[in-house]
Amino acid sequence: MEQKNNLVLQGTETFSRGALDNIALEGGCLVLDSSAGRYLPYGSYTTPEFAMPAFCNLNVSWNAQAPANTLLEVRCRVYAGGEWSSWMSFGKWAPDYPRCSVRSQSEDGMIFLLGDTVTVAVPGGAVGVQLQVNLSTNDEKATPAVQLLAAAVRPLAWDKQVGRPINRKLYLPEYCLASHDPSFGREMDLALVLAGLMNRWGEDILPEELAYTMQDGDTLSGRNTAYAAAAAGSCGYPCWQAWMDLRDLRAQIRDNCAVAVQVENRLPNQREPVGIWMGLRGFGHDDAVMADYVLLNDPTAPNDGAVARTMALTDFQRYFTGRALVLHRKPRDAAAQRPWRTRCELEMAEDRRTCYFVRHGQRTPLPETFAGWIAYALHDGVAHATTAHRTFRRMERTPEGGILFPPDQLEVGGRCSVYAVDQTGKMRVAEIQLPRRTPQASADETGV
Repeated sequence: MEQKNNLVLQGTETFSRGALDNIALEGGCLVLDSSAGRYLPYGSYTTPEFAMPAFCNLNVSWNAQAPANTLLEVRCRVYAGGEWSSWMSFGKWAPDYPRCSVRSQSEDGMIFLLGDTVTVAVPGGAVGVQLQVNLSTNDEKATPAVQLLAAAVRPLAWDKQVGRPINRKLYLPEYCLASHDPSFGREMDLALVLAGLMNRWGEDILPEELAYTMQDGDTLSGRNTAYAAAAAGSCGYPCWQAWMDLRDLRAQIRDNCAVAVQVENRLPNQREPVGIWMGLRGFGHDDAVMADYVLLNDPTAPNDGAVARTMALTDFQRYFTGRALVLHRKPRDAAAQRPWRTRCELEMAEDRRTCYFVRHGQRTPLPETFAGWIAYALHDGVAHATTAHRTFRRMERTPEGGILFPPDQLEVGGRCSVYAVDQTGKMRVAEIQLPRRTPQASADETGV
C-alpha cells in the first residue's frame, strides 16, 4: 500500500480515534471538556501513531479558534533509530498571544526543531509521527477549538509523480513587496501570497494583517509556515502545509485551489538563489514551441503589475523545493477570529498636523506598546479589486499616540483611508477629509 506523506486530520470521526484527556468533541472540533457549565482549565489530545515513508523533514499545521484568555500548544514526536523522540513544541499559540517558536533537539543532536521544521539526521530517517495538542483557558466560559491538525513529511526516497497535464488558469490577486510594509523585508512574501489566496475567495484582507498575526517572536520572521497556516485558520480558511510533487499541484488546480509554493529564485545583487514563496495559479501549454508552462505570482516583482509571471514547466520542476501551503474555500458556517477590525473616526488636533483615532466620541491614542504598521491610502477615484491593491504611504506615531500625515499631503488635502495594524494583527481603520491648505494658513501654522 502506498504511504502518503501528507496527513490531514479533521472532523469528529477522525479526531475520535485519538486519546482525549479532559477534551471533548463539539461540532467536529477539539474543545476543553466542561463540568457544571464551566470549561476545565486544561486538556490534552494525542493522535494515534502514524507510519510515514522514511523522511528527513517534518512540518506540522493546525487551524483553531482561540478566544481571549485561551491558548493552545501543538507538539510532535518522531520515530527514528528504533525509538520515539521526546516531544517537541511549536510554541504556545493564540492570535492575540506573542507567538514564539521553540528551538529544541535530541541529546545527540540528530533530531532538532528549528522554527517550523523538524529535521531528522538519523541514518534511515524517521518512519513515524505522532501529534499532540494541549488546550488551556483562564476563562471558565471560553475554550479553544481545534478544527484541523496536519503533518507533512519530505520522504528520503521521493518518487515524484507528474500526473496528468492540465491547461487551466485561476485568478489570484497580485501583490508585491514594494507596495507594502517594508519592516518585514523580503520575508513578507508568504503573507502577500497568503492574502491573495484568501482574497480570491472574496475576502478583503490586508497582507499586513496576516504578517503581524503570523510573525514568529523568536526569529522575528514572517515565514513560519506553521503560524501562517494557523493565521489563515483563524480567518476561517482550512489551510495546512504539505510536501508536494507536480501531480499534487495539478490536482489542487483541478480542484480550483491556487497554492502557495516555495521556489528557489536568484534575486538582484544576490549570488545564491533563495527560497521565495509564490502563488501557483495555473498551468498551460504553448503550441508555438510545444512546451508546457506554469503560471505564478512572484511578490518580489518591482510592482503589482509585474507580479504575474510565466515559468517553463521544466524550470519549475528544477526550482520548486516541494514545500507548499494549501488553502481551501472557507466553509459557510466557519468560525473566524480574523480579520479583527475596529471602525474609528479621525480627529485633527489644534496644531492641524496631528490626528487621533476617535471611538464613540472619545480619543483612543495608539498605546506606547504599539509596534505595527500605520499607513494611509488616498482616494484616487480608481475601483481597486481589493484594498491591498491601493497605494499606501507610511505614517508616523507621535509620542502622545497620534499620527502624522506627510507635509505634502497636508498641503494638497484629499480624502484618505487610514489603517493602523498592531503587532497582533488587529486593525483600526478610519477615513478623513483633509482640507486643501491655503498659502496663508500654511504660513500661519509655520510662523512665517
